[in-house]
Amino acid sequence: MKIKPEHLEHIKEVTSKFLHDNPRMVTDYENGRFDRSRLVKDLQQRFCFDLLHFSGLTKWVCAELYSYVGDDHIYTALKSVCPEVKRMY
Repeated sequence: MKIKPEHLEHIKEVTSKFLHDNPRMVTDYENGRFDRSRLVKDLQQRFCFDLLHFSGLTKWVCAELYSYVGDDHIYTALKSVCPEVKRMY
């Protein structure tokens, strides 16, 4: 994983807090209760990047991470810290 450990830890802390404050998010995604759910091909990827965005990290990612990694590396990092979601719809 190319993401620096301190950046990974920051992502983990912020997304964990968001999920703690929004406990229904995983269930909502698993059941297709989010915008344009029927169009999603990779639910885990959509969930991870939506969680990153909803956690308020978009500007931070652009400023810090995109200077040295791309989306594939960011997704790998997100998969390591985000809960797994299963499509049930």
